[in-house]
Amino acid sequence: MKILVIGASGLLAKPVISQFNKEGYQLRLFSRSVNQSMFDKEFEMIQGDVFNLNDLNKAMTGCDAVHISLASSNEGLATKNVVDIAKQRGIKLISKVSGCTVAEENRWFPMIENKYQAEQSIISSGIPYMLFRPSWFFETLDLMIREGKAMMLGKQQNPSHWVAAEDFARMVVSAYKNPDARNRIFFVFGQEQYLMKDLLEKYCKVRYPEIKKVSVIPIWMAKFMAILTGNKGLKEAASLFGYFEKVKESGNPDETNALLGEPTTTFENWIISKDG
Repeated sequence: MKILVIGASGLLAKPVISQFNKEGYQLRLFSRSVNQSMFDKEFEMIQGDVFNLNDLNKAMTGCDAVHISLASSNEGLATKNVVDIAKQRGIKLISKVSGCTVAEENRWFPMIENKYQAEQSIISSGIPYMLFRPSWFFETLDLMIREGKAMMLGKQQNPSHWVAAEDFARMVVSAYKNPDARNRIFFVFGQEQYLMKDLLEKYCKVRYPEIKKVSVIPIWMAKFMAILTGNKGLKEAASLFGYFEKVKESGNPDETNALLGEPTTTFENWIISKDG
């Protein structure tokens, strides 16, 4: 099977690509910025845009399956484009990284509406599919370290089952190998449940011992600062963290774990491997 990985330069794509490669799958990597320097091995690559149908058509030609790992602000349209071309190219399987709070009742939030529409495009396509709804990843902790400070937006009092990207990658590839995994939604939850602040403090203690405190910026203050400075990134982050203050992790990972094997990496295992 030859798999096209869309969004190949993203944070969650690299471990999935590595795992596919270990299992002997043929790969073609696609994104606007993907290049050979990102990987230890030489892969077939195409730089292109998911909003350009010609780029997608070229990328999918000769492929059997598509794995979508996007972080687009218009994920719904991007996925619809992928599905439209996939039908034309005779793609036999589509998988996609989504989120564990994607649900009808959360469509009021624009990001979730986008992911919901993306999922529906795939489900209604008639092409066999696998949708992955992971919780928070350990790898996102480093994104909260800026200029020698650890910062998070809002109190974030809803705990999550944090998962390692390596475990997620193994589960994605396991799904590709298992015929019973077709046309299913998989909730991917790690073994341990943490509040964001507690885990960020543990992370700093090991990786950044010079950082003695995690700063918690109120959502309203972050939004106000974004307006004053015209900082679009801060505005989007404040909106995202405001959403997660209101919405709890949802879904049941039991079926996922039974079919694909449960995640095994604890935070301590993960941080040791990262340092190694």
